[in-house]
Amino acid sequence: MAKEEEKVEESKDIRELREVLSTVRQEVPGLLRDIVDPLKEILGLSMTEEQARAKAKAIAGFYKELLEAGIEKELAAKMTNDQFITPLAALQTIMERVESGRFKMGKEILKGVEGK
Repeated sequence: MAKEEEKVEESKDIRELREVLSTVRQEVPGLLRDIVDPLKEILGLSMTEEQARAKAKAIAGFYKELLEAGIEKELAAKMTNDQFITPLAALQTIMERVESGRFKMGKEILKGVEGK
């Protein structure tokens, strides 16, 4: 009898876990979408023409200062890219995936649970 009770309890736990993961899968993308726009504003990913000009001027100034400090052009370009462009590009890619629904969470976990 103890083994049957354990199986029933385990089955109940699996059902509860499925429900929780299903809820997470449904709710988290919406929550992420709700923070995408504020993140864009904070990070300046959606900017006005004036803001874009100011940012470009800051990037160019950074590059120019590196060159004036005697850093080789290739290294200055890489440092500028790493400092300004790479982090924003990675964040922008993530946010675009969240917005388009291509950023899936928990599918692998759910597949493992549903297979039981």
